[in-house]
Amino acid sequence: MWSELVKIAVRNLTRRKLRTLFTMLGIIIAVGSVTALVSITQGSRMAIEQELESTSNVLMVMPGVSVSIIRAATSTMSEDIVKKIEKIDHVEAVNPALIKFTTIKYDDWILELTIMGVDPKRAEKFFALRGLHLERGVFLRKNDRYKAILGYLLAHGKFATFDGEPVNWDIMPGQRIIIYDDQGNAYEFKVIGNFEESGQSFLAGFLDMMVVVPLDTLQEMFHEEGKVSIVDVWVDDVTFIDEVKKEIEKEVPGVTVITARQSVQMVLMIQKMMHNLLIGIGSIALFVGALGVMNTLLTSVMERTREIGTYRAIGAKKSFILKMIFIEGIILTSIGGILGFFFGIGAAKMVVFIFRQRGQLLPDPIIDMNVIAIAFVITILIGIISSLYPAKKASDLSPVEALRYVE
Repeated sequence: MWSELVKIAVRNLTRRKLRTLFTMLGIIIAVGSVTALVSITQGSRMAIEQELESTSNVLMVMPGVSVSIIRAATSTMSEDIVKKIEKIDHVEAVNPALIKFTTIKYDDWILELTIMGVDPKRAEKFFALRGLHLERGVFLRKNDRYKAILGYLLAHGKFATFDGEPVNWDIMPGQRIIIYDDQGNAYEFKVIGNFEESGQSFLAGFLDMMVVVPLDTLQEMFHEEGKVSIVDVWVDDVTFIDEVKKEIEKEVPGVTVITARQSVQMVLMIQKMMHNLLIGIGSIALFVGALGVMNTLLTSVMERTREIGTYRAIGAKKSFILKMIFIEGIILTSIGGILGFFFGIGAAKMVVFIFRQRGQLLPDPIIDMNVIAIAFVITILIGIISSLYPAKKASDLSPVEALRYVE
């Protein structure tokens, strides 16, 4: 009997192919959007958690009450605090840096990005501990002046401008770029190398699109002699991280000291809020899809009143009619759900690809099998729930009245 019911259900759905297609499209978009959003946020969460593990030894010292890279790029503090921090027990390396938003020019291209001035000797040691290495060229040296190291994406031109225009260049060591100060004055810098790709690192990821230059050169260009925006601190043992944090706050008043773990956890909290918001939006789409299925089945029942009456007249029980409509709903939502799942995976990968083309780091989407199972169960439930009323309405039709029905 079940095979016969399936044949009847498929025949009924294929009678109105366009209507069935559009109904299924609603389910495809709903399931696809949920799949894509969950996959992207899962990938981001995994990348942030990995960063949490790799930055457990890092403290960040910033001026005043500051917890953002934007504040670090607009506020400064005295460079003298670096020596005080270096003397604290368990501090293995420091990286004092001046960060500025600026404009650079290469060939006919003009880009707005971030530039970081670092102390060559201190920065080289800190970057090595953080696992940030050069792909090509050499690192900055003590007496270097107008020399620069580029981030991976910037050096290889693997990004697009804000207008969506792809940048295809490869800036080799020895080539030159122009960097402008805040007054519009142009300075020529020789590129001496570029970093390896830092991956999806939350704290280091922006290095892929950054220019790193000598600290004293950048201080002179922006008239910030003796000033830094941030001091990264590497603690030799993670068990002493809180102790070192308290000691820095004691020795250097008027600064904010946060652990990299704190900053990552803050991002995780925001990411979780966004995840829940996106799931809520996806749920609304699923609800709309369920209404579409219900509307299609109701319309189908109305159009087949005489047919249903005939089934009843020749002895079909109410349960037969109920099952027939239920199967139609489940077929609609199941096929739509499966296609929606694959559509969602494709959409997630496309979003990541587009972001990376624009030079913005986004982790690979992660397909959670638990999420897939839950999504499939929810899709089937939608098919069942949206079929309840149409199936009940069809099974309650009086055979006599149904046979007398005139379309």
